[in-house]
Amino acid sequence: MKDKFMEKYNIKTLIVCIILTILIFFYLLLVLYNFHKVKSFDSKVLPNSYLQNYSIGGYSFKTLEEFVFFVDENLNKKNISFVANGKEYKYKYNDVGLVIDFEKLKEEIINYQNSLSYGKKVALINNKDKKIYDYVFKYDENKLKKFFENLEKEVNCNKVDGHFSVESGSVSYIKGADGFSLNKTESLKKVKELVSTGIKDDTKVELVGNVISSSNNPNYEKVNSLVSTFTTNFDRYVYARATNLYTALNYINGAIIEPGEVFSYYKYAGPYNKKGYVFYYEFVGNGVCQIATTVYNAALLGGLEIVKRYPHAAKSVYVAGGLDATVASYSSGWNVDFQFKNTYDYPIYIRAYADNGKATVEFWSNSDAKKGYTYSTESVQIGYRGYKSYLHVFKDGAEVEKRFIATTWYSKD
Repeated sequence: MKDKFMEKYNIKTLIVCIILTILIFFYLLLVLYNFHKVKSFDSKVLPNSYLQNYSIGGYSFKTLEEFVFFVDENLNKKNISFVANGKEYKYKYNDVGLVIDFEKLKEEIINYQNSLSYGKKVALINNKDKKIYDYVFKYDENKLKKFFENLEKEVNCNKVDGHFSVESGSVSYIKGADGFSLNKTESLKKVKELVSTGIKDDTKVELVGNVISSSNNPNYEKVNSLVSTFTTNFDRYVYARATNLYTALNYINGAIIEPGEVFSYYKYAGPYNKKGYVFYYEFVGNGVCQIATTVYNAALLGGLEIVKRYPHAAKSVYVAGGLDATVASYSSGWNVDFQFKNTYDYPIYIRAYADNGKATVEFWSNSDAKKGYTYSTESVQIGYRGYKSYLHVFKDGAEVEKRFIATTWYSKD
């Protein structure tokens, strides 16, 4: 009985020993296999290694250099952005002089792989872990400096203050743009530091420089509509008189009248012997009254308050009786002026021009400036040389008021 027990025990022991021997054998084979496999990567990149999204596992360092050159070619099709004064400038990596630094990348890979334990290497080989390397760049000093010389020409700009623009007969306010002066030394230094820390696909470099602030007037941005206009005819072939009209139009063109401000015709167009005016008929500047009259009627049709207005001695041929305005200036400094007040809540921009014997004055302001009212004038003759003038006020197409303007008596024909 005892012998049978011992026999069974010895058989079980033998089986266990055989199994253990087999397991140890396969374990040693696996260790030997992994050791051999790990050893084979002494001069290669371990599997499951990536250069960003490019797989580089299994490359020898020689073939890796060729592959990195291919990657570099593709990267040079990508953009690096430079930001200055609110504007973005995009360039290819190659334009800036940036290329992948293979030697530095190779050194990083070798140092990393040498730092790994045997078990970590096995995990990488068996795709249990993943290693991602970032792009490592270097720059060509001369190319980088040349790039910034060209970039300076592109980003440097003078400030442009906000201003009114007339295009296709329409007036609008153009917001100003700040100027910029690039600091090449500091900006170049910034790029070099960026190269040393790493460049990503979406890298934007804020350039260093001085911003020259422009001036803007938000109220002027509200000027968006023609609110009134008036035109008078003249003989453009009477050269001297036409010259005086052109000159006066040029002086008042672009005038800006703020809310509550009183516009003085003399302030802009006078005195009437200054540059541009010529002698006609009796004195230098003769004829400027026609432009003052044109402004007067534009102001009336805009529903604005008339502050000063004086009639001629004789009725003018270019406007109905009682709707003219005379101006004059004298060597003593005394002058006869025409004035109106901007009663709008918005600025007024005056556009004044002549075309084919027609002198036109336009008032531009906000579309709500007249609060929905429109206006027309009426001249009524009283007696031989007398006229009464009226302003008709309309709202939604219906007349709501007939406003008396003035009584005018002319002293001669």
